[in-house]
Amino acid sequence: MCSPETGACRFIFGCVFMVLVEGLTLQAEHIAKWKLVAAWRKLSSKPMPKVKAFRLSDDDFNNVLHQRRCIEDDLREIEEWGRVLPTKGTDACVFTAEEAEGADYVILVRQNPYHTLEEILVHELAHIVRGDL
Repeated sequence: MCSPETGACRFIFGCVFMVLVEGLTLQAEHIAKWKLVAAWRKLSSKPMPKVKAFRLSDDDFNNVLHQRRCIEDDLREIEEWGRVLPTKGTDACVFTAEEAEGADYVILVRQNPYHTLEEILVHELAHIVRGDL
């Protein structure tokens, strides 16, 4: 049985389940907590908040970004990258979770990113460390 809460997915390749993101029901693959912890330790000695991370198909990831697009995201991208990034060129996103999700933050990663998963997790967790969400 695949359970993101217990970490059972870490030993199962392709553990896929359904998640609800921005009103969209999507198939997602859980990213193991140990990978998040390893990335967090590169950034901070503080305790890691509750973070859940999922890998989505490229199409589902693009749909989520399209649903979530807001002026604050555009301004953050301009500050970070000097321009608004195209959805196609975005590897991942992090956002504050709803109370019902059992996490403080959620990270979504596209299935076929341009960077390694480790680089992506460090980058997205750095947003949490800096408090710039």
